[in-house]
Amino acid sequence: MHDDTLLTALTRRFDADQEQLRGVALRMMGSRAEAEDVLATARAELARDSTAAVRAWLAAHVGQACVRGLRERAAAGRPGPGGGDPDGVGDLDGVGARGAGGVDSVWLALLVALETLGTEERLAYVLHDLFGLPPDETARVTGGSPVDAARLARRARERLRGGGTARTDGVPGRQRAVADRFLAAARARDARALAAVLTPDVVAYSARGPVHGAPAVAEAAAAFARLADAARPALVDGSVGLVAFVAGVPVSAVAFALRHDRIVALDIVTGEDRVRALDLAFPDG
Repeated sequence: MHDDTLLTALTRRFDADQEQLRGVALRMMGSRAEAEDVLATARAELARDSTAAVRAWLAAHVGQACVRGLRERAAAGRPGPGGGDPDGVGDLDGVGARGAGGVDSVWLALLVALETLGTEERLAYVLHDLFGLPPDETARVTGGSPVDAARLARRARERLRGGGTARTDGVPGRQRAVADRFLAAARARDARALAAVLTPDVVAYSARGPVHGAPAVAEAAAAFARLADAARPALVDGSVGLVAFVAGVPVSAVAFALRHDRIVALDIVTGEDRVRALDLAFPDG
C-alpha cells in the first residue's frame, strides 16, 4: 500500500474510533484536557509513525491469534508439536489445569513486570523485543536514535531478568571467558562452537530485527565473524561484549546477556557512527 493511501486509511480509522480512543486516553491520563491533548498529538503524528504503528498492531494481532489458538488446543487436549502437554499451556496456571487461565496468567505476569519499568523503557521493550521492530523503526516511535532505542530495550530486558543479567550472572572473569569462547568460535567460523556457547532460547537483536534460537543466531553471528579477526573484548554500555575494528576504526559491537555462563541474548550494532555512540570500555587497555 502506498504511504499516502496508508496514512489516509489510518486517519479515517482514527476519526471513526475517536470516542473509544478518547475513553482509553481518559482512563490512562485521568484528565479530560490531557486526554484531548494526547489524542491531538497522536493524530498529528500518524504521518511520521504510520508504518511502524501498523507493524506493531499486526504483530499484536498475530500474538492474540496465537493465544486463541493455544486456548483452543488446550481446551481440546491436543498435544503440542513436541507431544505431551500442549506446549506447557496446562502448567502455566501452577495447578496443572489445561484451561485458558494459564495463558491469561502469563499475560498478567508480563503486564505486572512491565509496570516496574520506566515509561521510555517500557515502550522501547514492547516495540523492540515483543513486537520485533528493528531499532530504526522503534526509534521513530520512541524518539531519539536507533542506538538509544536499542539501549532502552536492553536496559529493560536486563531489569526484567533481575537487575541486569549481563552484569550480575557470574564473576567478571567468567563473563570474559564466555566472550572469549564466542570470539574464538567466530574466528574459526565454527557454527557448532558458536551454538555451544549460546542457550537454546537465545535471541539476537540487530537492525534487521530479532532472531531466535541457537542455530539461527549462530548463523546471524556470521556478519560479525567476518570482522572477528580484528575484535577486542569490551564493555558495551556496561555489558560484557566485543567490538570489531577495520583499519583501527570500530565498526561493529555486540553486547551479551549471560545466564549460567552461556549467552542468552546478543545486541549487535553495526556502523561506525552507531558504534561510536555506544559507551565502550576496554578493560585490557
